[in-house]
Amino acid sequence: MKGHNFLTAVSPIEYRKDDPDGRVAEIRQALLDHEQGNSLFRACPMVHTARLQILDQLTPPMGDVSGAGLKTKYLLFAVNIDGCIDDFLDCLYRADANFVLAVWGRCLGYPTYRGAVFFRRYISRCLFKKPLGYDAFPASVEDTLRVLTRKQALASWVASHQGMNDAELKEAWSRDRDRFINPDLPTPGGF
Repeated sequence: MKGHNFLTAVSPIEYRKDDPDGRVAEIRQALLDHEQGNSLFRACPMVHTARLQILDQLTPPMGDVSGAGLKTKYLLFAVNIDGCIDDFLDCLYRADANFVLAVWGRCLGYPTYRGAVFFRRYISRCLFKKPLGYDAFPASVEDTLRVLTRKQALASWVASHQGMNDAELKEAWSRDRDRFINPDLPTPGGF
């Protein structure tokens, strides 16, 4: 199994009252236009989970009446992957450079140059020293997909073979069991 890595980056978004230059609105729209079914993260097979979120308010601690709030908004990017973070960032940039520029290109400090190397450098400047990782599946993405595919196939097989006598069930299992050993795996993000 490849090693798990967690990436947590927080990128500042220029923000002034009412978002006069529209940066926050443009990032928010790019995130809304990003459809999960056609996600660019599907093109990066090492991804377990990914989250992009605009942080635009603080919830004060109970009893705090200071009115303190964020002076800018931030883009939170939290990802759980197999393998190297740089390889993932390169894959993400190759999958859809326009999306990367529509989102991070509107954040403070993003370089005016195009290329995966500049995206990697920018994200490295925004990294949390201690990433906020959540590891729901300790196995690799491929191993997790294999197990989930087998489970789903077995459940379907059991449901479709209800009511058979022992001899019929044994014959059906002998005929079909090989497909559980090496199932056809769905593409990452397609399960």
